[in-house]
Amino acid sequence: MASFSEPPPPYYPSNQPLLEQQGQQYVNQFVQQNPHGFVQAQPSKEGFRDISSSYGYTQQSQMPPPIMNTTTTNVVVCQAQAGPTLIINPAPYSYMTPAILTCLFCCWCTGIAAIIAASMSQRQSSEMKYDEARRSANIARILILVTICCGIAGVIIFVAVSAAGQ
Repeated sequence: MASFSEPPPPYYPSNQPLLEQQGQQYVNQFVQQNPHGFVQAQPSKEGFRDISSSYGYTQQSQMPPPIMNTTTTNVVVCQAQAGPTLIINPAPYSYMTPAILTCLFCCWCTGIAAIIAASMSQRQSSEMKYDEARRSANIARILILVTICCGIAGVIIFVAVSAAGQ
């Protein structure tokens, strides 16, 4: 085991020259082989032409030049502007169909009142008075329920009277 007091072994072996000397030798050898300082282009072959001025690159002569896209596209990005927020109330359901059916099949006196309230609700909705139309629709719904109850009560009384008469 080596002690820590010994110096480390030399980085370069003593029999090899330094890297600078090796690099200089390579440059000298390259200059001797290529006195002009660069590699000469090979003579052009048939069907090829030299487009790089003696740098050794060749290209086929049959290739068309690249197509350049000359059209431009403009993109405009717009950000939505902050504006007033509108809250639109939908038109309430007017209960016209149930009002007509309960008037025909249950009780005509409260059924007519339900039809009138449903008609008022439709008229107020067309005038965009949605709060008033909602109140009229609620009145029509209450009158429809009253009409149904009157119709059920009328059927019960009719059956009771018929059964008592026999």
